[in-house]
Amino acid sequence: MASITINTNLASLTAQHNLSIATSGMNTAMERLTTGYRINSGKDDAAGSAVSTLMEAQISGYDVAESNATMGLSLLDTAEGVLNIVGDYLQRIRDLTEQAANGTYGTSSMTAIRTEVQQRMEEINRLCTVIDFNGITLLDGKSVAATSTNGINIQVSNNSGKNNIINLKYTIFEAATCTALFITNNAKSEHKGESGYNIDWYKRSGADTTALEARVKGDGEYTSSDGRKYNYSDRTKYEDINAKKYDVYDDRKPITGAKSCITAICDAVYTDDATAREFLSFIDDAIENVSNRTALIGAYMNRVESAVDAISVQKENIVSANSSIKDADVATESSNYIKYQILQQSSSTLLATANQTPSIALNLI
Repeated sequence: MASITINTNLASLTAQHNLSIATSGMNTAMERLTTGYRINSGKDDAAGSAVSTLMEAQISGYDVAESNATMGLSLLDTAEGVLNIVGDYLQRIRDLTEQAANGTYGTSSMTAIRTEVQQRMEEINRLCTVIDFNGITLLDGKSVAATSTNGINIQVSNNSGKNNIINLKYTIFEAATCTALFITNNAKSEHKGESGYNIDWYKRSGADTTALEARVKGDGEYTSSDGRKYNYSDRTKYEDINAKKYDVYDDRKPITGAKSCITAICDAVYTDDATAREFLSFIDDAIENVSNRTALIGAYMNRVESAVDAISVQKENIVSANSSIKDADVATESSNYIKYQILQQSSSTLLATANQTPSIALNLI
């Protein structure tokens, strides 16, 4: 039989215990509703918290990888834009050179052609020298990407290893100046001397550039395939001019009295129709060089865009998995909040009643 006591009020203790449970449950539901997370600390779900933390690190890494890929696309866009301009200029230079090869132009006309060609060559050199992306020069051939032949690596995933990068080939970033296109990077140019310091920019031995070679060397008489004779014995020689004089490297200024590379080319080529005609093949090589780079850039752009799509899919899946672990179910937590609120109110009312129970003992005295 239950007894009436004063010092120990079991009904009150029971009500207090249940009030504490209801209050704790209501506070937890309120926290989850206000933060939107089911896991707000390790005590909520220790294992789930550990897994969620790792997933959030992956999600953050995918965000950076996506940004990296986007930066890579911007770099490729920049290089492609300049190469398109260079290609347009080279096409105009070819058109002018083909006019000069016609043989119907006098000295003043050849001089006018030479002037425009030289200015367009100078502009190509200027563009390739100044264009950069984030401090990386793209087309002057001086960047580490070009000189080390390592190219540029784009990190497109969270992890290390070569499978997580896209390497942009160094050939994209080689010099695209006229100096390079007609001499250094031209497969038909002749290189002589130690370390490439002495350079002949006429075609390699056996190539069909006899008139141009004779003009550059200052050789005597040349007979063309159509029987016409050209005499270059009194012309200025351009053979074996030191690279500093030829201005092959943009950071080296021509020494006193030397002609720049572009000046030397224009002086040698735009003199008569034979040399202009043979120089067309050099221009074709330069156009092909630029065209190949543009095609390679386009292929890389497609590849990087594919990587961006893959990153988006991977990120979406990880975010979905993390959400199922960490995010709160609003419907469930709302129901819990109402439930614990009702229990808290009823426990509070019953606690007040239970606290009055010992006063019955006064009626017995």
